Amino acid sequence: MKKEVVIYGAGGHARVIASLVKNHLREVSCFFDDQESKQGNVLRYDKAIFPDAEMIIAVGNNTARQRLAQEVAHDFGTFVHPAATVDTDVILGEGTVILANAVVQANVKIGAHVIINAGAVVDHDAIVEDYVHIAPNACIGGGAHIEKGAVIGAGAVVSRFARVKANTAVPPLTVV
Repeated sequence: MKKEVVIYGAGGHARVIASLVKNHLREVSCFFDDQESKQGNVLRYDKAIFPDAEMIIAVGNNTARQRLAQEVAHDFGTFVHPAATVDTDVILGEGTVILANAVVQANVKIGAHVIINAGAVVDHDAIVEDYVHIAPNACIGGGAHIEKGAVIGAGAVVSRFARVKANTAVPPLTVV
């Protein structure tokens, strides 16, 4: 039997992740957020609610995602969209999501709670550390190293063997 899935977050990224979960023929049991909603399925976080469920933290802000990952008591799921292409030897950390039409090539290492957004490409031998967000249509060249907490903007290109320092942002449509 498949474990239940809960999502921490209730914004746009959470809706995308809910759709991703449904693509795996699973249902989202509830959404957690810092602000409880009158919608009924958005609750303040309580580890006693669906305690055996897998959680995805669907918060785009890397710092907030890291804080939440350290605070919550749930196990974390990892989801890859069926329309993504991910080589069989890729290492994926817990809580990581790879969205539709992303491509992750051979020998890539991706840390925990990473977002590889729609249409992004991570080429061979790259390293993507924890809590990174690679935005839609960004391209990470072979052998590049993206350090913890970095944000690679939409359409940005990180050249082969380049290194992006921790907690920095590469603006959209930028070449490094």
